[in-house]
Amino acid sequence: MNFPNLLSVSRVILIIPIILLFEINYFLTSCFIFIFASLTDFLDGYLARKNNLESDLGGLLDLLADKLFVSILLIWLSFKFDSYFLLICSILIISREISVSYVRLFLVTKSKEISEISSDFSGKLKTSFQMTGLGFLLISSLNPIYIYNLSLALIFLSTLLSWYSFYSYLKKWIV
Repeated sequence: MNFPNLLSVSRVILIIPIILLFEINYFLTSCFIFIFASLTDFLDGYLARKNNLESDLGGLLDLLADKLFVSILLIWLSFKFDSYFLLICSILIISREISVSYVRLFLVTKSKEISEISSDFSGKLKTSFQMTGLGFLLISSLNPIYIYNLSLALIFLSTLLSWYSFYSYLKKWIV
């Protein structure tokens, strides 16, 4: 397994210390590990392209790691903060992620190349808002309520962008 693929796998493994450290009130340390794990999403693809290590397995590992990382944290934080609003956003985001994955799988079975069904700018923007919102949520216990509200606003915006990007993917991939 090459280094970019290890970075993808590490993103999933790092969920455990993020949650454990948050649970014992090490909010900043939890957030720093979250930031590092989020950066591996950029790093794995960058290093794979730079070192000519791109592969179908690497692309799929990256997608799987992204989905697991975001979904597990969203579910856990929804219950941790006891927020119906966050829970609804989480359900919408996760259902979109599952839908995109199944559409990609369907298209691959129809002989499309994985590179043809990669994310575009709206998907990357969605991910940026999601990660920023989740990061703020992890430190919201240390700050006034406006950090919590900002994190919910960012996650809500990422929910809207999620479904917009899904619609744009369908238009691009199915046509």
